[in-house]
Amino acid sequence: MKATFQVPDDLCREVIAETARDGHTVREVAISLFKQWLRQKKDRPTCPAHRLGELPITTIPPDAGPSDRSPHGKHDKINHIKME
Repeated sequence: MKATFQVPDDLCREVIAETARDGHTVREVAISLFKQWLRQKKDRPTCPAHRLGELPITTIPPDAGPSDRSPHGKHDKINHIKME
């Protein structure tokens, strides 16, 4: 399939120069980058919320009230739990 898209002039010049130095074509590099991008997309969930291991879970105790707030607007009684 043939595709046409706009690339900023300075980026295009740099890519052409680097691919020539490396002995590759712009086409080869573009295909490699597209494949790499698709592999990365398949390897991770589309929504960051599905990666619970990377997100802190915050719980607020039922007895926490306005007096428990720190000067920064956060609850002092909040517990942060890191999922493993």
